[in-house]
Amino acid sequence: MREGSIAVVGASSDKSKYWHKIFADLKAAGFDVCCVNPKTEADPQNNIYKDWASLPRKPQTIIIVVRPELTAEIAAYAAENGVKELWFQPGTYDETSAKTAKEAGISVHNACFMVQKGIW
Repeated sequence: MREGSIAVVGASSDKSKYWHKIFADLKAAGFDVCCVNPKTEADPQNNIYKDWASLPRKPQTIIIVVRPELTAEIAAYAAENGVKELWFQPGTYDETSAKTAKEAGISVHNACFMVQKGIW
């Protein structure tokens, strides 16, 4: 297993959804990864959670796969919980949320994690 836990925020347990592919491919590549999505059914055995409080550990990296207007809460959580990296997948970037994260010393990326890390 690779170092550092990753939370994919907005990924779904629905295998037909594109964002599920990010979650599944990270797991297959050996990352310690979980999904956080209040709109999906929790499945802790498969690392799928409805909220931050349910996570077994705090993530070091967060990959955002939700609309930009939904990212403020994610950035605030990251800033308050020692997250080291925040990745905005294409189409999810929000300047205000990015600023919140940067001011907390978080490394912010407006790029595809999967491509940048050579997984895809």
